Amino acid sequence: MRKIRIITALVLVFAALFCLGGCRKKPLTDKQYEELAKKQAERNKKKVLLRVTSGGQSYEITEYDLVYMLALNERSALDYKKEQNGYFISMYGENYDFWSLKNSSGTTVRDGYKEDAYKAAVYSYAFYYEAKAAGLELDEAHRKGLAQATQNFMNNYTPAERAKCGMTEECIRANYEVVFLADQYITRLSQDFAIDEEAIRKSVNKEDYRMYRTRYLSIAKYDRDENFQRVDFTPEEQEARKKAIEDAYERTVNGESMESIYESYKEFMYGGISEFAVKDVDSDPDYNREAMKLKKGESTLFEREASYYVITLEDDTKYQGYEEAVAAAIETARNTGISGIYDGISNKYDFAKTEDWDSVKFGEFAIVTD
Repeated sequence: MRKIRIITALVLVFAALFCLGGCRKKPLTDKQYEELAKKQAERNKKKVLLRVTSGGQSYEITEYDLVYMLALNERSALDYKKEQNGYFISMYGENYDFWSLKNSSGTTVRDGYKEDAYKAAVYSYAFYYEAKAAGLELDEAHRKGLAQATQNFMNNYTPAERAKCGMTEECIRANYEVVFLADQYITRLSQDFAIDEEAIRKSVNKEDYRMYRTRYLSIAKYDRDENFQRVDFTPEEQEARKKAIEDAYERTVNGESMESIYESYKEFMYGGISEFAVKDVDSDPDYNREAMKLKKGESTLFEREASYYVITLEDDTKYQGYEEAVAAAIETARNTGISGIYDGISNKYDFAKTEDWDSVKFGEFAIVTD
């Protein structure tokens, strides 16, 4: 009897050793994660996050319908964390809770980005419902882009992350169909805007974007000590510096290059190039306004509290950023028109969050944290 107990004990010991060496939980394969994602997607179809009413009609928006927007905004939050991580660590230490950080209004990062997802959903679905009511279907261009957009989005997430939130290819494609149809409807509306692009172009002052390219030579009128306190030169040094800048000016006017002049006084002279646009004149108002008095190729001797300058205007015939400013003004006018239309459309729909909406927690929705 005792012998049987000993054998049994040995069997249990070997079994335990076997499990320690070979019974560890194996990682799931991509195929297994894909199956889990499909199961989660089916559950998501039954989880209503938003209820919408309009003109006696009612709609339900499930978690399946919003995976794209929820995941996108959660990812945006983490991109923000990545950009600001050094700052956050310096402020709150290595173990700070990113999702619980609050803005000046007391809103946490988690709630703020989730609210952004809600606003995006309201925006897209309001236009989507209008598009469907107008009988609009996806055009060929949008249909061709569906597969690539879906794949690009899926590639941003690991198989584990996709499984966690129910992100299947079918789901993301369906989400994109809503976004694309809304975008198509917005584009159609925008084509009806009476935007006077020529008037907008005239409203953008081209002269504000004229660029001034200058070269300069400079000599300081006093020095600074290690505590950044002013240290005056001797009268003889001051006189030598003043004569040097006057000589530099005369030689510049006579056509000598600033590089050559600099070599004569490089022990206490500085030189360089300064470029600015008219709209940015206040970045260095004294210098820039003095330069703007010159004609191309002219030079001037300019003095201010700390330094003497010789300034030469090399060029003032180019415009930088003007076309971009016009394009931005046109886009702003277009967006203003869209915003006005959106306000009218969104007022037709009542979006109500459900308890299931409240249960979605950013920081745990798609991103695997363990």
